[in-house]
Amino acid sequence: MYNGMLIQNLDIADVSSERRNPILANVMAQLDYMEKRGSGLTRICNETKALNGYKDELKPMFKSTPTQFQTTIYASSEEPEIEDVPKDVPKELSERQNIILDLIKENPLVTIPEMSLKTGVVARTVKRDIEYLQAKGVIVRKGGRKKGHWKILKSE
Repeated sequence: MYNGMLIQNLDIADVSSERRNPILANVMAQLDYMEKRGSGLTRICNETKALNGYKDELKPMFKSTPTQFQTTIYASSEEPEIEDVPKDVPKELSERQNIILDLIKENPLVTIPEMSLKTGVVARTVKRDIEYLQAKGVIVRKGGRKKGHWKILKSE
């Protein structure tokens, strides 16, 4: 830690971001390798908590010494619990949601902005459709926001 404190003795929600090298931090932010706002530790905790199969004993652990910083993120081998999708799901899906499914079939790496362009609606509308499809157990996101992919669980 920049100020010499040990992270394991602090509340993660109260840890502020202090940069040792602001020039390097700015370059890394411009290359889109990091954010400037210093939300990493809280974000790691929140993103992990949102995963299927999360348990309190799997929460990320942070440890520091005067010269090192260590983050431990535990893996869960549990697959998400998916309810069977009723056979009438296709009747419940809108035309746009079916287009989104077709886009995922064509390219599991398709992004929300790309879906937005191809469906002609704003990204927030695509996100709502994706949330609906996920809630119905039709699709799931595997991996992270940047390097993940979509998987169709139940064929329409």
